[in-house]
Amino acid sequence: MKNRGSYPHPVIDTSDDISSDFKPNNVRISFNSQDIEIEYEISTDDQDLLSLIDNGDAFHSFRWRCSATISSGELKPRHERTKKGFKLITSLDQQMVKGPVDADIRVIVSRRVLKHCWSKQHPDYHNATFDLLPGDVLADGGKIRFDAEKMYDPVNPPLGSCFKLIKSTAISQRGIELDFRGSETVTIKISSKMYDSFQLFSHRPDLQIALVILPALMETLSYIKQNKATKDEPMDNVVWYTELTRLVEEVHRCSWEDDSSLSIAQKILENPIDRAVCEGLISEDEN
Repeated sequence: MKNRGSYPHPVIDTSDDISSDFKPNNVRISFNSQDIEIEYEISTDDQDLLSLIDNGDAFHSFRWRCSATISSGELKPRHERTKKGFKLITSLDQQMVKGPVDADIRVIVSRRVLKHCWSKQHPDYHNATFDLLPGDVLADGGKIRFDAEKMYDPVNPPLGSCFKLIKSTAISQRGIELDFRGSETVTIKISSKMYDSFQLFSHRPDLQIALVILPALMETLSYIKQNKATKDEPMDNVVWYTELTRLVEEVHRCSWEDDSSLSIAQKILENPIDRAVCEGLISEDEN
């Protein structure tokens, strides 16, 4: 039998301490304007582990580390039981991470359990019992790694797959102008002076979104509404058109007829005006 030496009791993992399965699979990482959404499944056939989690004696742990920002933390994903184990969902603040993120998928003891014995523990343990203490590891699913794409980039704003920000060559331009002729992105044109000032607000992505991306998205949604109503030209092969349509109809389930462009845009960007005002108030209080 492999001698782990890491924990004070047998642990469900890839060794042969316990002849049970504990396998993470179907890991899905997605990004919105604030958070990184993490969803995965756990396949396990260990009834002892299931009982400990159901009784509140243990919890799912997603412990992450990011070397670029020198930050780390532990998340407790929401879970629901499935036929094969669990489905888990959690989220991570995008501003905490940058680049590669490593995470350990485990089950951790939440409260003291005396004289615990695994039904499937290795014969070498016989019927030995173990006291489980808060913080002990019960199951180790190994590590996963993902790339934390930054959404708060002045030249690659939220919905970056749909919008492209460029300097305008028109000397007289004020405000923003949109160009819907691109097949992959809507071009947001801003004056050279405004473009340089916009980048200085990289520490306040809430303001960048509220001042530039929100009105650009509203105008783009109005354009899509008009096109759908008049059916002027087919746009099924236009990337930004199909992606925004999917966000409106499938992700946020909004109605083109009943919901205003402002309402839909705020849902997609998760109420950026609220965040900008609240962040500003917090900054004032700190000063």
